[in-house]
Amino acid sequence: MEKNNKEDSRLIHFLGGKTSYYVLGLLILIALVIYFYQQIAFIFKPFVVIFVTTLPPVLFALILYYLLDPLIRRLSRKISRNLSVIVVYVFILLFVGLGSVWLIPFLEQQAKSLIESLPDLFHDFQQTIRQFLDQTPFASTFDQFFLSIDDLTSHVTSFVGDYWKSGVQSIGTIFSAVTTTFITLFTGPIIAFFLLKNPQAFYQSVLRIIPPAFRTDFKSLTKIANQQLGAFLKGQIIASFILGAVYWVTFLLIGLEFASILAIAAGLLCIIPYIGPFIAFFPGLFIAFQDSPFMAVKFVLVWFIVQLLHGDLVVPRVMGDRLQIHPITILIVLLVMGDLMGLMGVIFGIPIYTLIKLFIVFIFRKFKQRYNKYYGDSGVYQQADFSEKDYFDQ
Repeated sequence: MEKNNKEDSRLIHFLGGKTSYYVLGLLILIALVIYFYQQIAFIFKPFVVIFVTTLPPVLFALILYYLLDPLIRRLSRKISRNLSVIVVYVFILLFVGLGSVWLIPFLEQQAKSLIESLPDLFHDFQQTIRQFLDQTPFASTFDQFFLSIDDLTSHVTSFVGDYWKSGVQSIGTIFSAVTTTFITLFTGPIIAFFLLKNPQAFYQSVLRIIPPAFRTDFKSLTKIANQQLGAFLKGQIIASFILGAVYWVTFLLIGLEFASILAIAAGLLCIIPYIGPFIAFFPGLFIAFQDSPFMAVKFVLVWFIVQLLHGDLVVPRVMGDRLQIHPITILIVLLVMGDLMGLMGVIFGIPIYTLIKLFIVFIFRKFKQRYNKYYGDSGVYQQADFSEKDYFDQ
């Protein structure tokens, strides 16, 4: 009986109280919080809107910050940091201006031609496959399969034709997406400008708000978050640029049509781990089959050789192994974040996940320390300390 009382007392102290009434009050308080939150949930909707609205430009600003900060640091050794930021921005504006004059019209024309040609490319690809399968014993089975695909395509076309008026209802959604993109592209560089100009100002202002007792933990959390976000965002952009450049050269060498737009699409979609590169693979395969089966073979060989070299040589050196996320976890995160936040969730789901993971690991380490304090005689938790080394060695 005395042992049970001791265990109960230890649990009460573990939860932060001194008597059993504390535990009862804690449970009642949690129940009341949940109940009142359900009643006043509408109050928090504006905060959700603010968060969703500000997230894209802030993330875009962070990408610019992590990409440009190393260059600005080098320039600031010879000139002031403010002047370094202005010089870099002027060169970026000149580059964007030249690109809008020459590159963007060229890519726009290629993209337009590709989109107009996709139905014919798909039809030719289907006919080529049919001709090949007609020479096999399974020709009748695959004929039924292709008839099903044709029926499905006709039904989809009929549905779109019958309900095209419903597209008017989507104008608001399209307008919202265009507005969000414009705001992101306009405000992101402005936010990045002030971050690059004085990167410590925002950090120090937040640090002053944090109570002194929690500042050590806050510094550890922000340092690890900065390393992980910087490694991922900067590494992913550089890796995507390298992949697009390599694809562009190899596609031109094998004589693939629409080489430029396919290479840019592959590089941009590489930002989405695992799933992104294969989204650009199938249009490229259709285009290659339009040329000849031999071109399709060359395209497939080039595609997967570049993917293997990129995964084995470029990604480990550019990004390192800071994130330590299992491929299955990445796929689950992409599916969940894509459903919750759409395209922004797919692109930025991994950085958001790393921040959530960092916070959960921090809380669990604190739980371990508290458990070791009150229940250490029953066996202690390992790796209870939270530091940069302990976090990355977990």
